[in-house]
Amino acid sequence: MARRVITLTAKQALEQLSRPGPHSVLRGDLALVGLPGVIFTPQSGLGLPAVAFGHGWMQPVRRYHGLLRHLASWGVVAAAPAVERGPLLSSRVLAANLLTTLDICTGVRLGSGDISVDPARVALAGHSMGGGAAVLAASEGDRVRAVVTLAATETRPSALDAARN
Repeated sequence: MARRVITLTAKQALEQLSRPGPHSVLRGDLALVGLPGVIFTPQSGLGLPAVAFGHGWMQPVRRYHGLLRHLASWGVVAAAPAVERGPLLSSRVLAANLLTTLDICTGVRLGSGDISVDPARVALAGHSMGGGAAVLAASEGDRVRAVVTLAATETRPSALDAARN
């Protein structure tokens, strides 16, 4: 039996993806495994993609709950560490915590055991300083498949230099 391929225009895809997805969403606490933060997952699914999200400078992680919940409704495990929230944020430490968040997502069965992440389908994302930290984290290895930044801010060490890697 041949599979039917449905092609959407960019406008149709945007309209569809701007609405919540078909999955019920669960919320969890990363602190249960030793890292302050939050995780949103679809109610079930094996081999799911995951994204670790870095928050902006002086921004609480709860500000991004809507985005993380929306991603989970589309079948993506979305987690955000709640670290480095003060005025003297270390982008290097936030980058390390983003990678730790991915390790948690890929290394632990989530929910009541019906949720797992495929280690080959992981991404990093972030806003402001979190976007720069996501670029830094992605430059440290080849396991991250995608990086998305929202108004990324330059970091120390330089996210621009890291992006070349």
